[in-house]
Amino acid sequence: MTAPYSPVFGDEWERDGPDISMVDLGQDDTEHDLSERQTLSHARNSSYSQPDERSSRQLLRNGSTTSTDPPTYYEDSPTEYTSQLSPDVVEVKSGLREGEGLRRRLGLSNTFPKLWHKASFTASQRTTSTFDGHFAHGKPGWWKKQMLVDRSLRTMAAFTALCALIMCIIVFTYLKDFMTRLNKNSTSVGGSHGESCHNMESRNIAVHFFINIAATLILGCSNTYQQLVTALKVSEMRWMLSKRGDSKVGTNSPWSINHKQQGKKRAWAAWILLISTSIPVHFLANSIIGPSFYVSMPTSIAYEQSSDNATFKATVYSGYSDSTEYYQEPYDSACWTAFRSGSYALPSDLDVLSRSWNAETLGNFTTFASVEVQYQNASCSRFINQTTTILALNEYNHTAVSLGHSKIYGVGDRGECLLGENVKCVLKDQQTRQCRLNVRMQAAFILMGCLLIKAAYMIIINYNARGRTKEQCLTYGDVIVASVLDPELKIHNECLLNSGDGYRLQVQHTCHKHCKDPTPSATGDDIGHCQNCKKFNIVNMASDLPHPSIAIKYKRSLLSNLGSTAVTQMIILMICSLVMLGISIMLATLIGVAAQKYNSSCNNPNLLAWDSTWAATCEKGLVAYLKSAYGTWGGFNSSATIGGLTPDSIASEAMAFAISNGAQFLYSLLYLLLIYNITLISMEQEWGKWELERKKPRCTIVSGRPFQQSYFLQLPSHILFPMMAFSASMHWLLGQAISTIESTFVDIDNGIEHSQYFVTYAVYPIFISTILMIAMTTVCWWAFTYKREGFAPQMYGSIRVLCASTTELTDFGQTGLQWGDLGMGLRFRHAGFSTDETTKIVPAELYC
Repeated sequence: MTAPYSPVFGDEWERDGPDISMVDLGQDDTEHDLSERQTLSHARNSSYSQPDERSSRQLLRNGSTTSTDPPTYYEDSPTEYTSQLSPDVVEVKSGLREGEGLRRRLGLSNTFPKLWHKASFTASQRTTSTFDGHFAHGKPGWWKKQMLVDRSLRTMAAFTALCALIMCIIVFTYLKDFMTRLNKNSTSVGGSHGESCHNMESRNIAVHFFINIAATLILGCSNTYQQLVTALKVSEMRWMLSKRGDSKVGTNSPWSINHKQQGKKRAWAAWILLISTSIPVHFLANSIIGPSFYVSMPTSIAYEQSSDNATFKATVYSGYSDSTEYYQEPYDSACWTAFRSGSYALPSDLDVLSRSWNAETLGNFTTFASVEVQYQNASCSRFINQTTTILALNEYNHTAVSLGHSKIYGVGDRGECLLGENVKCVLKDQQTRQCRLNVRMQAAFILMGCLLIKAAYMIIINYNARGRTKEQCLTYGDVIVASVLDPELKIHNECLLNSGDGYRLQVQHTCHKHCKDPTPSATGDDIGHCQNCKKFNIVNMASDLPHPSIAIKYKRSLLSNLGSTAVTQMIILMICSLVMLGISIMLATLIGVAAQKYNSSCNNPNLLAWDSTWAATCEKGLVAYLKSAYGTWGGFNSSATIGGLTPDSIASEAMAFAISNGAQFLYSLLYLLLIYNITLISMEQEWGKWELERKKPRCTIVSGRPFQQSYFLQLPSHILFPMMAFSASMHWLLGQAISTIESTFVDIDNGIEHSQYFVTYAVYPIFISTILMIAMTTVCWWAFTYKREGFAPQMYGSIRVLCASTTELTDFGQTGLQWGDLGMGLRFRHAGFSTDETTKIVPAELYC
């Protein structure tokens, strides 16, 4: 089938050079009969000019009458208008079937002066086209000669490839450490042996803030390529209008894929690929690099003899005051290995580690440089440092000694020398807390794979786009251009139809068993006839039947346009905002109670004299007390602990990733709702300006002086950049509000390592993120109530509204287009785009 653009472009395309690669935009293998949309061939009555130096080709040449057609006529039209028609028009009209109107797109330009009551832009035949743009398609080079759409897409692909390269560098840098890690039940590795936690905190904050910015940009790039997948092509819009009636442009909705004529499975596969590689970015971005408290075992061991009469009694701790149960601190197996082999070996189970290490409380870990082994000379002197660490651990027999209703675990003995009675250890030379930034290789491997897949996909898309004509309609300006180039896309007689409004359908109905009315009906529009069975009804949703509308400047709100979708969004937003507000109020109340308790306790001299813990707490001050209980700004130095996960477990590590990033993932879903609404409002506001001022359409499929490339896709930079900054900041705050921090216990000499994750929170990020969440909900509420005043129909991305506004548009002027009144037709007034001056819409008049 000959492409419908070929008569528009002319033979000049054949002479333009080998870089031009036109596609058949008119290919249509559907079984649907489009004969109702009659179109005569468009005559070209002027010679073609030679292409200019920059390979621009005029799409509409001198004297072109392409789609400059009169309004539709019907059999009941007034006779006084019929008498004004030229003979050739009457001849064509007489040859139509009964009930069929004369098509506006017949190209009968010599009748234009007789079809309008007053002078308008269609009242005089054009002799010179002002359209000197050239079709956007791939050119040689990667940057200089490319349009904004090419530069944007290639920049996104390059950025994603750069992030994938950085991930590869990180993975291969720590791959050796990962392969030789001591703890096979954890994928967290670090290159250093720890440093001051205070010095590392600022670096940790900077790293995570950068990660959140990069993740936001990567997700934005992925969403852009998702829009490429979901966008309809020019060649599919004719079929969509006939079969589906309407679709949206520029909204990045995956349901638009179902409106495609062909390639649905491939488009869904590409969309699922992009989504499946984006979800790990949500869940793992904040966990790929994280802080860890680093605790190492003492390397200096000293022995001290004690008198034979000295007995080391283990402290017995009581449980509840009214209970008879008791329990005893488990003895440290590392003390026995230090006594027997001269090496303080980290126990295989953290539960039997000495309480002096404070392993149960995150942030209170204590590192010691030396240990003093105290023993009784008579019974234990001959066993000092007489075996290896492995044999010493084997001697640790885990004997249980009954004590009341509980038992003592971890008692090791050899002859008359018992741990806890004859041998004990005293940890000395306490060190400052050590921390290090760990790389979680489980997250790193997954992110590297996802980013490599994304980068490869984007690079392939850009590579295949070289030398090919662009067909995806990414902006509503592309739809305007497409409807001008292909007259079959024009929707007549619906010039004031709003997005979401009903429109007339043309149905070829066959009566069947579901029809209750015995009177036959050719259309099935009568009551009692079934139009639901597709087998007995052929529906054309772009039949151009007259659908007059009254010109009213007051428009519905976005909430009315979205319908049930808006209700779902409001429910989700309100629930999340109320939950966060409730959490903030609860924390504020608890902080107030804690401050009151602190003041009453620190003002009680009897309590301070009896309880040394409260005395030490009061010396530190109220701020330090509240910081330890509720945290401040987050991070490993300013967070409060909720609880710990199971140590040395891959499942616990994965759960820690989900906890750290779960809040960000939920926010991302809400952020998509905000972006969707802001995008619709931005398009609608820009669309409404066509009625007030002359503008050039913003396009991605054509370029030239009649068009502009001020910004890419739907949101201008003054809206897009603040939104991205807000998103990155919100992600970072949520990452600080609730997170997981790792504690690592390492014994390098004996090849033992333990890892445990603790769930933490901080109140300041929770308070700030709650305020921002409420602000975001308020903006969404404002977006739902947004309404525009003007006579131009509501568009909100509707392709049908766009195609209905271009029925009299034949070219694009140097100064742009304007929407307005185009004059009086046979029965109704008409409105739409024009390159000439338009008049104001007449209020309360019928337009069609």
